[in-house]
Amino acid sequence: MKQSIKKSGFTMVELMMALIIASIVLAAVVTLAGATNAANNATDQMGRQQGQLRQVSMRLSDLIRRANRVMSADTEGFQLWHDTNADGLATADELTQVSRGAGGNTLTIGTSESHTKCKSISFGYDAAAPDTGFITVSFQITENGQVQTHSVNARLWVSDAHRKF
Repeated sequence: MKQSIKKSGFTMVELMMALIIASIVLAAVVTLAGATNAANNATDQMGRQQGQLRQVSMRLSDLIRRANRVMSADTEGFQLWHDTNADGLATADELTQVSRGAGGNTLTIGTSESHTKCKSISFGYDAAAPDTGFITVSFQITENGQVQTHSVNARLWVSDAHRKF
């Protein structure tokens, strides 16, 4: 009678197959993690750009609507008067300049607010200053590699009494 000794364990082929399968699964997990991270970064960037777009749009609309008068308006920008002390006299602290920077690639509001993501900025008016009542500010923002054109259209909400100054 022959006795056979049974050896337990895995063969070299079984170990190699397990290693190959584990490598494929690990590569898939790493690829998925990288894709998820890239999508998260793109979403964050788009959110920041849309937030800046909303900020610029709301700020410009609010400035224009609350203005008492357009003091000057040309292709480089416009100056608004907000009669904050209701004395009917335009003083330097009641004037807000909205203009575009060098090459039309920066939108500047007042003395301290600049928006560098706004490109190809242009201004449109329904009449020459001081009779300007409707202002259009157009600009481009690049979102996800695509250039998007946006416009802010706003009308001054002033009474005719302010136009007599």
